[in-house]
Amino acid sequence: MKHDYKPRMSRHGVRTAIALAVVSALTLPTAVFAGSFQLPTDNAAGWARANAGGSLFPNDPTAAFNNPAAMAFIDGPMLQATGTMIRPQAQFSGQTLDVDGNPTSGSNPNGFGKFVPFPNLAWVAPVSSRFVLGGSLAVPYGLTSKYNNSWQGRYFGTETKLQAVAASLSASFKVNDEFSVGLGVMGQRTNAQLNTVLDPNGAAKALFGLPLPPQQNDVRLNVNVKKKFAFGYFGGFVFKPTQQDTLGLSYHSRVQQNLSGVYDLYGSAAGKSLLALAPVLDPSLPSINPAGGDATAALNTPAYASVDWLHVFSDRLSIAASAKWTNWSSFKNLILVSNGQQLVALPEDYKDSFLYAIGGDYKLTDRWTLHGGIGYDETPSNIISRDPRVPDGARKLLGVGFGYKASDHLSFDLGYQHQFVGHTSINLTNSPILGAGTMNGYFDDSGDVVSVTGTYHF
Repeated sequence: MKHDYKPRMSRHGVRTAIALAVVSALTLPTAVFAGSFQLPTDNAAGWARANAGGSLFPNDPTAAFNNPAAMAFIDGPMLQATGTMIRPQAQFSGQTLDVDGNPTSGSNPNGFGKFVPFPNLAWVAPVSSRFVLGGSLAVPYGLTSKYNNSWQGRYFGTETKLQAVAASLSASFKVNDEFSVGLGVMGQRTNAQLNTVLDPNGAAKALFGLPLPPQQNDVRLNVNVKKKFAFGYFGGFVFKPTQQDTLGLSYHSRVQQNLSGVYDLYGSAAGKSLLALAPVLDPSLPSINPAGGDATAALNTPAYASVDWLHVFSDRLSIAASAKWTNWSSFKNLILVSNGQQLVALPEDYKDSFLYAIGGDYKLTDRWTLHGGIGYDETPSNIISRDPRVPDGARKLLGVGFGYKASDHLSFDLGYQHQFVGHTSINLTNSPILGAGTMNGYFDDSGDVVSVTGTYHF
């Protein structure tokens, strides 16, 4: 059958558009890195305090990573292990439409809803009365979201897994009984899996007016990238102006890293053939292999700083407060390279974010201690950048927990934190080269954290 239509672009425009379609499809998954996937590197007591106080509470080995200056006031060698389970919830309400304005087929699952484990290990070893060494294994960034390949929002993301594990070594020097300084170095290893579904027919119709039905030749795009080690530094100081008050300031540097790996295409042969047209029409364009190829994405995790304060009211009651700043506005560009060729560099628009928290401990007996706290955690994302992978919004934090001292050497803590997020609006339109689909509505978000810590004091 002969179709009577007029091309909407010149032949050069067609070539360019097809190339951009492939490039943008490959770049789309990396956009999730700009969402709020930063994790507190706290123990169970810290989660229960809504992350207030940092590592200023007595004998807290997480100081080895959070603020090494606080190690100078720990009274002996310590080893601590923490297991934390985080379960975000995000249920979409609204509609997704294809280029023709018809609803996208598929179900509407919760892409989160499962507890995901994150470890945290820390040790502290005094060398002298003034000099202390410490180390840690922490997860400062992590995220898992998974939708099936046939869900209604598949053209905006399906599966995302990200974990950055940081191993650190730090040292602290006590200048006097009121002041200490600390410095550390860390090596960060990052793995990421980022999948999405493409609609080549929708793109062809939106760009060229081709009478191809959308949603008929889906192609699944999977990207797996990693960085073995990238390095950063951190440091801080602790000041005790009175016997009841402790003030801490800490800073963690940005970690620059290039994630490298592969991309793979699965699904419709016709859809993959359409995506592979770019180098055929114009040999100067990057070659995209339907069987997959190399992929490199630049990811620089942002610098952050914290101000913490602890006041001891009595032998039983201590209250702390914290303010934490994260430099998300430094996240300027997303860059994708394949086979040595830079495919695209996209600007991003994120803002710096702050976390505010207040919490504390109440000692019931010599063995039992209650922990609690509240907080407010801003999001760096906005309605333009927010997507189903990280449908993040500002969070109100409520934490509770308890500690049990089993002996002079061994203690345990259990912490629970609930994160109230509520409705986070989403208003997305894929460009014509990605099928011109839309997603409008909101995610109803919340989160739960359960953390258990064991501490051995030598």
